[in-house]
Amino acid sequence: MDIIVGIVVVLLIVVVIGTVAGMLIRRTIHKSVDELDNRKNQILNRNISEEISKVKKLKMSGETEQKFESWRKDWDEILESILPSVEEQLIEVEELAGKYRITKAKDQLKWVENRLLSVEQQLDLMVEDIDKLVSAEEKNRSEIAVIKELYQTLSAELLKKRGSFGESIKALDEEMSHAKQALLAFEESTQNGSYLQARKQLLQIKDSLYILNEKMERIPHLLMQVRSTLPGELSNLQLGIKEMEEDGYHLETFSFGSKISMQKEEIDQAYIALKELNVDEAASALESLQTEIDEMYETLEKEANYKSKLLAQVPALKAQVEKAYQNMKQLIDETTQVEKSYMIAAEEIQLQQTLQKNLRNVQSQLTLIMDVFENRKQSFSSIFEMTEEWRKQMEELSSGIEESIDRLKRLRKDEIQAQETVSQLRELVLESKRLLYKSNLPGVPVTYLEALDEAEGNINRAIEGLESFPLEMTEVEALVQDAVRVVEGNSAAIKEMVETAQMAELAIQYSNRYRGQDDAVRKELDEAEQAFLEYDYEKALAIVQEAVQRYEPDLLNKVTKHLSA
Repeated sequence: MDIIVGIVVVLLIVVVIGTVAGMLIRRTIHKSVDELDNRKNQILNRNISEEISKVKKLKMSGETEQKFESWRKDWDEILESILPSVEEQLIEVEELAGKYRITKAKDQLKWVENRLLSVEQQLDLMVEDIDKLVSAEEKNRSEIAVIKELYQTLSAELLKKRGSFGESIKALDEEMSHAKQALLAFEESTQNGSYLQARKQLLQIKDSLYILNEKMERIPHLLMQVRSTLPGELSNLQLGIKEMEEDGYHLETFSFGSKISMQKEEIDQAYIALKELNVDEAASALESLQTEIDEMYETLEKEANYKSKLLAQVPALKAQVEKAYQNMKQLIDETTQVEKSYMIAAEEIQLQQTLQKNLRNVQSQLTLIMDVFENRKQSFSSIFEMTEEWRKQMEELSSGIEESIDRLKRLRKDEIQAQETVSQLRELVLESKRLLYKSNLPGVPVTYLEALDEAEGNINRAIEGLESFPLEMTEVEALVQDAVRVVEGNSAAIKEMVETAQMAELAIQYSNRYRGQDDAVRKELDEAEQAFLEYDYEKALAIVQEAVQRYEPDLLNKVTKHLSA
């Protein structure tokens, strides 16, 4: 009994679910039917008849009449056959949905949707074609007057200025004849109602006349260049080249003759292009020719400038070589003189040999430059380049010679400086000795005496270095620097020691007034005197200061002021 109840419950659930699902699907189908019906109504409400009626304003013949009949026929078919069929299909879909024939209902919906889409696209294309046709007629009507006026203007221009177009006139007449035939064809297409075809024809006529107008504006100027300007420039150029060659210019390097021959051929080709109305081709060729001719004139001008520069500079080149030889002689003489006292580095000797070799080379190069210049064996521009390169080498060589001379002079200058420094050091040592002698000190610490001996030893070694042969200045300079370091350091130390001793002596004398004040003070003063007698002047001064600190806290300043007074 429980099993039967369960089965019944399941069946009821299935039925309920099926019923609900069916209701939802039917609702979806009804919604789709409503949407498609709205699309059908939108098609019915489109002003297609009004769009088609626009064509009636045009000349109803030929292409226009055929299109008008075709569009009207298509619209009638849509209204009388296609849309009623669509409506019937939608009714049938609702009936199928009511009978739960869902699959077939969906198939019918798909067919209706595709059919409506096809009609919509057909109508969109129809409206677009109508607009094109009507627009073409309007544009043709508004533009033809301007085009005809341009044609008349060009015709009058050709008649008025035929001579300025030269042999291009034949091709221009042919172009105008073609334009006239095209205008007649346009009129014929318009009369036949073929407005779209007439539109294409009119655009082609417009382009061709504007292009022809531009060519007619450019041809006279280009013909002037071909007939007169460029040939005249080439003739003047040839004459100038001939005169310069007679005046001694070497111009074979530039191959002007072959270039001018080629340029004359290019002018002839440009003329042929103009006769055939290939204006852009001719203009480009003539522009290139003008650039080449300008460059040739520029080359001749540079040659003239280089000649002037060379005439002004060549004499100075000889003077530079002569000066270099004088400097080289001075260098050799200086070297000979310096070798008597100094050891010259092998690198320096090698450098001088290289300088002598380079001097001979620049002399040979100058001879070559003078030969090609005086005998006109090369273009002046190439000779000028040779001269500039030679000048750079000459500057480097002269600089090398002068630097070598300076280095030799510096050797002797360094020797003199070293001698003066040694002399000053000897005087400084003597001054230190005089200071010790005048100070009347009871004695000098051994370290200071040893320092004086060390200073004199360094000075003597530096003197020996200066008196050696050959003189090695690098070693001498090192010895002199050692001497400077030791002598100046010891001199300063001795001076400081003497000043300390004087201060200690005066401080002891000044502090003796307090000897009877205190046994401790007396004892410390005795110690200070003993340190002074043992040459320990720093210790003596320190003991005195400590001994009378409570009586004379400013003792050191008083002593210092007294000594400096």
